[in-house]
Amino acid sequence: MRTTLTHIFFLLIASLPAFADGPTEVPWKDFCRIAGDRQLEIVTSSGENISGYCEVITVDEVSVRTPNGIVKIGRAALAHIQMERSQGRQLSTLGHGIRGGLKQGTDWLLSPSAPLGIVTIPGTLVWGAISAPFCLLGDLKHHLMGSEEIALK
Repeated sequence: MRTTLTHIFFLLIASLPAFADGPTEVPWKDFCRIAGDRQLEIVTSSGENISGYCEVITVDEVSVRTPNGIVKIGRAALAHIQMERSQGRQLSTLGHGIRGGLKQGTDWLLSPSAPLGIVTIPGTLVWGAISAPFCLLGDLKHHLMGSEEIALK
């Protein structure tokens, strides 16, 4: 067991890419596509910090989805952009999926679709038990990879 964990740890470390110095150049029009579901930390020229996810990009501005809603930032107002290198919160996402599966299974269990509920509830629990260690490794990889500076061209 111990050697298996050691092998997994070294495999995870070996899978981390070597990071170049300086910012990664990204074409303006491809910014949201490249950012995907990775979190952004943006500092504007006025010093305002905005944390969120790229939603839409136009010729003049980028729209960022934050916990407080959509924030539009003009192209000229972008001073500094940091982007996570990988998508995090895998264990949290798994938890939401398990909750949804258990709720659906319980709803089916208390209806004429009871046979589906009988299969869904244990299947959801097994899925969660098998997936959890891999989600933990994904979250560890996310933590180790950190973020990178982005320069829009």
